[in-house]
Amino acid sequence: MKLWLPLTISLFIFAGCTTTNQTPQPYKPSTYNLSSSAQKGSAINQKSTASYPGSEKVITTTPKTTETLPSSAPVTIDNTINSTTLAMATPTPSTSVEPTQESPSVDDTSTAQDAIVTPVLAAPMPKPLNDDSTMIKIAVLVPQKTIKKYAITSVNSVISYLLYKNYYFDLNVFNSGDEKEESIAKALADIQAGGYHYIIAPVTADGANIIARRVTDTLVFIPTLHRSNVQSAGSNIIFGGIDYDQQIALLASKANEHVGTFGDGSSLSYQLNDLVKKNNNYVFYEKRVDSPKTNFKQMFKGNSSLNNASLYLNTQLVTSSLIASQLRANDIHPYTLLSTQVNYNPLLLTLTQYEDRDKMYIANSIKRAPAGLEEINTMFGHDIVYDWVNYSTAIGADYLCQQFFNGSIARTFKENIVNNQVVYNTSLYQLGRNEFIRGN
Repeated sequence: MKLWLPLTISLFIFAGCTTTNQTPQPYKPSTYNLSSSAQKGSAINQKSTASYPGSEKVITTTPKTTETLPSSAPVTIDNTINSTTLAMATPTPSTSVEPTQESPSVDDTSTAQDAIVTPVLAAPMPKPLNDDSTMIKIAVLVPQKTIKKYAITSVNSVISYLLYKNYYFDLNVFNSGDEKEESIAKALADIQAGGYHYIIAPVTADGANIIARRVTDTLVFIPTLHRSNVQSAGSNIIFGGIDYDQQIALLASKANEHVGTFGDGSSLSYQLNDLVKKNNNYVFYEKRVDSPKTNFKQMFKGNSSLNNASLYLNTQLVTSSLIASQLRANDIHPYTLLSTQVNYNPLLLTLTQYEDRDKMYIANSIKRAPAGLEEINTMFGHDIVYDWVNYSTAIGADYLCQQFFNGSIARTFKENIVNNQVVYNTSLYQLGRNEFIRGN
């Protein structure tokens, strides 16, 4: 007992001295992202960035627990275009870049003293021809359920042109949904109430006939139809559709007397087939291809009558590509393959081999627009180089703006408008290995 007591006291004193003599370490704050290590279910305050630059009202969100949908619940995205003011632009007359001078390093002090800094200025934008008190007011009437993707791309084509020209403008989109009489009538009433100067309406023949009956005092441009597709229209309605009759007539110059057609059952296909018969003496072969899944081997195997024939491909891009490739695969060698604007698409170069298309001609009415205008359209995710509806819509915006300035400005596009119809300069193109080659 006497031995254990001193030993215990010694150990206690040794431990106490070690603790009290330990130097406290300074506090080091953590620098990692707290959100990455947050516990499940904890709320994180985040600021919304879904506001336009220059917004005066700032909304601060308060922390709250976010409820999440079950993984099996379907998520519905509404792509419907609402009838609301889409864009109102105020151009900037000129822009410049302030010259900047880099701070010289210690080793280059003597050299930097002798250096001359030249200011770099950006090219000034053209001065707007109008001001915010005389904005160009354009309404775009779109039956979205009918024209589908062109409800968006047509609007973007108009915006691209107005931005390219640096005009003050007020653009409003009116979505009629469909082309029923009451739907179009309501959209037209809203346009009239808004005091819009001009209307751009990418519609079908049904919608165009309704507009022709109801609008007589406002200039209307219809980019999707040729004048011949509408029964009657006043002098206030301009059409920008492709002249397929002109294209078929031009293609007929490359055909021989042995003519056949392929169609897909669409209304446009029937129209093109009729034009082929009009511009050729005799059509010995007509075939309807309803689907790209058609058994082409059964259709072409042993069909020697198609050899040395001029075949019109009045079908959509994928079907036309399959027909061209399957003809060669089944050892059929046509005199030539002919197609209208429908197949003027760079995808045709990738969907077929060169040998499939070396005797193909495509009629095209699209000309090159200014590079700046093409670039702005590309920023919106579509083009006016190969898509004729977007190209036609840009022509319409160009024509309406010239009317706004009473003809005092030169038009960007060179196509003339005769008898209320855009007149296109159509050319024939052959398909090279990587490009469309314009023929004579």
